[in-house]
Amino acid sequence: MDWQTPGGQTVQNLLRPLLDQPRLGLVTDMDGTISPIVTDPDAAQVTPRARALLNALRAHLALVAVISGRAAADVRERVGVPGLVVAGNHGLEFWANGAAHLAPEAAAYRPALEAARDALRAALLPGMQVEDKGATLSVHYRRAPDPAAAASAFEPVAQAVAGAHGLRLFHGRMIFELRPPLDIDKGAAFRRLVHDYALNGAIYLGDDTTDADALRAARDLRAAGTCYALALGVESGDTPPSVLAASDVLLPGVAGVEDFLAWLLNALSASST
Repeated sequence: MDWQTPGGQTVQNLLRPLLDQPRLGLVTDMDGTISPIVTDPDAAQVTPRARALLNALRAHLALVAVISGRAAADVRERVGVPGLVVAGNHGLEFWANGAAHLAPEAAAYRPALEAARDALRAALLPGMQVEDKGATLSVHYRRAPDPAAAASAFEPVAQAVAGAHGLRLFHGRMIFELRPPLDIDKGAAFRRLVHDYALNGAIYLGDDTTDADALRAARDLRAAGTCYALALGVESGDTPPSVLAASDVLLPGVAGVEDFLAWLLNALSASST
């Protein structure tokens, strides 16, 4: 196991109790976790190995879910695992009964998002693009000639647009995000899944700033004795400090996530025989 534990505990001591939980769930981010980060967000693809492992784990787990900043329909199509539970837009929407369902309190912000989208597009720098995800907006700058310079120059614009339209500005890996001012994030979505599926154990995997909310929620649930939940951060060359600080275990990139999923599948298969 090429996995690190920032807190100093051994990986085995952290992971072993998972296998004893009668209702164990796995919740993962998509981009940067089971899908490599790419320059064009529309080109992102879940790796075949990750897809196959997630599909196989469904037979052994009470829940296999993805929480993503992408729209729920987009995630469902890209992951391509039957029966997968999907929360999109950082938990602002869930896929159920063949359709994406937006949190009712988020629907009122659609006009503000549309106005903000148009204002952002009018101010974009070369190489930047605005992605309208229905419940949120993302401004991607990875393809800018100088991403760091583009981010520095555009941040005041994004902040001003967010403030003018009553939205909140968030930062991710090479993106700005504008969201409704609601207390709904990946952490809240993770807690909801733990509750709704009556999980005794749970795993969250994620790599970005927005995943830190869910990673912290996992640790809080474990500390409270509510659920034996583990926070597995995915490490890369530009892992946000918040992810490093909130993780129980650090996995080396998408390949490390695949290796963990394979370990979990083998362990659960052995324990069921």
